[in-house]
Amino acid sequence: MKRQLFFLLIGAAFIVLLISLSTFVYLKLKYHSLSKSNIQTLEQSIQQVPQEKIDNVIALLKESLAKDPFNAETHLALGMIYHKNNLLDDALSELETALTIKPDLINIYQEMYLIYKKKGMENEANRALASYEKLKRSE
Repeated sequence: MKRQLFFLLIGAAFIVLLISLSTFVYLKLKYHSLSKSNIQTLEQSIQQVPQEKIDNVIALLKESLAKDPFNAETHLALGMIYHKNNLLDDALSELETALTIKPDLINIYQEMYLIYKKKGMENEANRALASYEKLKRSE
């Protein structure tokens, strides 16, 4: 009787583990694909922001960060806007913040690579590119 109860508990634990794992994988894949889609839209939107509206966009992003300072995507967006305005040090600062919050956000490395190349920082650019390629392979 004790042996049957033991195997029943082991079986139930295994089923719970499988359900939990499959739910985690599903949510991770769903979140990742949404995030990637949103980032692509963000990149396109930033490229279309007229120069005279940049200050308004920066103010809105900073306001958003005041409410939620741990939003990596907002830090990325601000970094991209700074990059567009050739505020490279400010851009790198925002990207580094985004990186500490969400190190698997591939677009951070892509943007950092471009900025480091502009600044002539080849070693840093190569490290950012290597991180980008590593994350790209794991997708």
